[in-house]
Amino acid sequence: MLDRLRDLWVERPAVVAAAVIAPIAFVVTLVVLFVAVGGNGAGTQQEQSVSQQDQSELDAQQQATSPTQEATIIVETSADDDQSVAQADQAASDQDAQSDPSQQDASPAGDAGDHEAAQSDQQQAGQQAVAVVTVPEEVAGFTVQPLDDVLNEPIDEEALRHGTDGMEGGILPIDNGVVVSSREEDRTTWELIVPSAGLKSSIVKVGRTHTGAMGSPDNPYVIGWLDSSAVPGEDGNALLAGHRDFEDISGNVGTGVCWELVNTVVGDQMIIRDNESNIYYIYTVTDAATVNPRDPASAKYLKNTDESIITLITCEGSFNAETHQYSHRRVVVGVLAAVASPDA
Repeated sequence: MLDRLRDLWVERPAVVAAAVIAPIAFVVTLVVLFVAVGGNGAGTQQEQSVSQQDQSELDAQQQATSPTQEATIIVETSADDDQSVAQADQAASDQDAQSDPSQQDASPAGDAGDHEAAQSDQQQAGQQAVAVVTVPEEVAGFTVQPLDDVLNEPIDEEALRHGTDGMEGGILPIDNGVVVSSREEDRTTWELIVPSAGLKSSIVKVGRTHTGAMGSPDNPYVIGWLDSSAVPGEDGNALLAGHRDFEDISGNVGTGVCWELVNTVVGDQMIIRDNESNIYYIYTVTDAATVNPRDPASAKYLKNTDESIITLITCEGSFNAETHQYSHRRVVVGVLAAVASPDA
């Protein structure tokens, strides 16, 4: 074999060279192609991996730096819907507070602190209010005394069953001496208290009838004060009047504010309280009498005086169904004996 190749090389060296070089060149070519193709594939995969990694990092950066985009739905709601939404928001807020331990710890403490602060403010305000209350040392020529020191006995509010604040308005017909007295301008800051008669009632202003007589109020549960007479607590005769019983504009009958005034006797007390100043004018009963209004001698109870007195008048005696009038009057006179205040 070798001899044949030697002879062939001598005779035709080009052919032998071509036969040897061609396979080697083919193998080299295959190796080159393999390397080239393999290298490009690896490079492509690497480039794809790098590209994917870069894209992931870019997406992460966009998500971190870009605001979250949400779909917005516009819905027309009614007031009930709005209330439901508000309740749902409140429930969600409460749920968040329950799920957040820090909020659970902080909120009660904060609320307690606010509540204590509010209580402290209220207490300070109350103390300031008490601090500014001042009681005059002297009123109407009397030294203002503690109320309990001048009363015959403590006032039993539950026993004062006759009289009101007058908010029922005018419920009596305007005749037989009754005058209009339930208007706002007729109200006063005073009230009359007569423990022996179970009486506690507002005092309203009354004028005179068309005949010149003292009028009586159009509400049977209040006391009328003749506004042309002396002011209670001042010198002079303050004339007061109240109904013993009544028949209103609807035909209803009942007992009036002075139903039990007949029980008041000399030595008892009558009290006028000024609700504006919280001053009590204490009167001692010096006269309690039944008089005939047609008797000229009864006119003495209507006269003015130098001393401070109150004269309370109501009906008494027999009732005339035709004239709707009583035959007599009950008159109770009290002289100012003391001025007092619960705060003195």
